[in-house]
Amino acid sequence: MRLNCPDCGARFELGQAVEDGDGRRFVELLTSLPPIVIKPLMHYLRLFKPPERGLRWSRMLKLTQELAPMIKAAQVARNRTVYVVTAQQWADAMTRLADSPSPDLRLPLKSNGYLLGMLANVGEQQAAQAEQREIEQARQRSRAGSTGGAVSVADLVTETRTPAAAKKHRSTPPKGWKGPLDKKGTSHE
Repeated sequence: MRLNCPDCGARFELGQAVEDGDGRRFVELLTSLPPIVIKPLMHYLRLFKPPERGLRWSRMLKLTQELAPMIKAAQVARNRTVYVVTAQQWADAMTRLADSPSPDLRLPLKSNGYLLGMLANVGEQQAAQAEQREIEQARQRSRAGSTGGAVSVADLVTETRTPAAAKKHRSTPPKGWKGPLDKKGTSHE
């Protein structure tokens, strides 16, 4: 069965891919990924294609083997930090990169580092937003006061002006206490 590559227009036999060890493993790996990621991944892999040549099965397999565990786990590991990234975010990032690569990006790409950096930034932004929500919730809880409800300033002022609040509570002195000492060190009693 002859197929046309939707990306580069090259014609190839599906049997060739299946007979080639790396091609077969690549196809098997693709089928293990979430379906939403497969087409964007194929477009993304075009960025690795050397000029005047096709991308080798072994190269496609190696690049995909690096990404597959992270895609399946819905996370990105970058600079010793793990970020949560959904399959949809993976697909969006690969599509965005393949459809409109940055002008300063040198093609063909050598590694998945640029994509992983993009996704790490997405993860950092999500973490920052989650942290901001937690801070805001903590502020709202602290504003509610320890009584569980809002406390007016007038209530607080009234509490401090009541005689009971103004009167200091003194504890009873210990048994045998003879009172404060004067400067000479003798008791007044």
